[in-house]
Amino acid sequence: MHILLVGNVSSITTTIKTMLQSIDNSSVQHTDLAKLKKSEQPEAKYDLIVANIEDFDKPSTKVVSKVYTQFPDIPLLVIHSYLNKTLIMPMIKAGATGYIQNNVSESQLIEAVQKVASGTKCIIAETT
Repeated sequence: MHILLVGNVSSITTTIKTMLQSIDNSSVQHTDLAKLKKSEQPEAKYDLIVANIEDFDKPSTKVVSKVYTQFPDIPLLVIHSYLNKTLIMPMIKAGATGYIQNNVSESQLIEAVQKVASGTKCIIAETT
């Protein structure tokens, strides 16, 4: 599975990348939002986009919309700290296929990755 990880360089993004690399037969490429350009990131190259949007200074729905607009045919898994469904659902409506909280276990992340990569909607947060 070819995964594009979108996120600022942070300890959370680094941990997520390490977790994603543990998935058998996966390759993970990391980029930040400023470098995310369709011409530089060929769409056909990726099976899944994982976006850690916790560290961006833009509203979460705008980040999701930007990624979705550039890659509308690739499933998108969003990672953030939100627990409340009223904060999560706008990101799903903006184009995310799934959502997972940023403090999840490796097994939960892998479960979400597999579901979202297959096109299945998936939300993993304590209150959902």
